[in-house]
Amino acid sequence: MELPELLKQETTKTYSDWEAAKSLSDDERRRKFGSTTRVSVKLADGLRKELRSGNITWLSDANAKVGGKGEYPGALQHFLAGLPLCQMAHYAERSSVWGIKLESLEMSVEGHFVAMSGYGFDEIRFETKIVSRESPEKIMELALAAERDCYVTNTLKRACRVFGRVSLNGVLLMETGK
Repeated sequence: MELPELLKQETTKTYSDWEAAKSLSDDERRRKFGSTTRVSVKLADGLRKELRSGNITWLSDANAKVGGKGEYPGALQHFLAGLPLCQMAHYAERSSVWGIKLESLEMSVEGHFVAMSGYGFDEIRFETKIVSRESPEKIMELALAAERDCYVTNTLKRACRVFGRVSLNGVLLMETGK
């Protein structure tokens, strides 16, 4: 899989900035690297929701068993999708800078919760499947870095148990979060 050269350039600069910030306090890091992402949502007919972030618009829906049409992902699918989407961005960034070639990268995520008011997810498990000719050591280093860099994973780890499995060429390479 080919990654854009611009990704490598921007990520190299970001990693250099991160390295330079190691001596800063948490408050100084927040001031220097603080960022905000905004998503607005409007409820439409049939429990469909229209989401907007910047100039991007997408849809969400509710399951048919509660009156939605079930045509689009619902809130929980969107929530859980953030973990693999974010980690994959970091896999791509690290791969581009480190020169690691990935033939394919797939992730799945599953969240366990009590479907009652007052509860939330108490466990989230993800699985990463990588096909590559790189050494298991390089892929393990890449997987640990992608998980460590992921803002979504780090946020979730503060709230519940998060477990991960990484396989390389169809063989379990490592487990995280145990």
